Amino acid sequence: MDDDPYVWPGTDCLQNLLGIRDREEFHKAEHEVVRARRLQLDTAFLPGNYDTDHLRGFHRYLFQDVYDWAGQFRQGDISKDGQPFTPGGQLIERLDALFERVAARKLLVGMDWEPFVGGFALVYGDLNAIHPFREGNGRTQRAFLRQLAAHAGWTVDWSSLGRFANARACERYMKTGKPHHLVRVLAPIIVARNKR
Repeated sequence: MDDDPYVWPGTDCLQNLLGIRDREEFHKAEHEVVRARRLQLDTAFLPGNYDTDHLRGFHRYLFQDVYDWAGQFRQGDISKDGQPFTPGGQLIERLDALFERVAARKLLVGMDWEPFVGGFALVYGDLNAIHPFREGNGRTQRAFLRQLAAHAGWTVDWSSLGRFANARACERYMKTGKPHHLVRVLAPIIVARNKR
């Protein structure tokens, strides 16, 4: 961990505004602080254009009390379980291309359920594969995509998404670029806003 500029020197704990240097203690505190911000977003609207800057705004909002780099893209490369995410030098290019595709599809507005779920799965899969932040990608993605879905007339119940099934579907998407596993796990948690 000595080569990770995001951790306190000599520890495996991310540097944080809370001043906590124990990883387990920090994990609990970070979870509670960010949970409070996420609950605020459940009933609020974060203005933006559903683009790269808007995504950064979501990360900044959620993690502003925890990291001085909240809203900033990571420096360097990261991976999970041996699966690399987008290289640090390509983040903005990949995100801009993704959001251009989303804009070209009118932010998924006006779609019937099946095409919406397919389009939503592609956006979710790509955001996960890019993983632009050092920490907090999943929570940022879910908050951002919840609002994007609401803008398009849909509700996403992230609490009903099985963690293991989600991780497997994301892993398969990263390996194949095909969204059918993501569609399968996302379909049950997406309903029209007026049906909830």
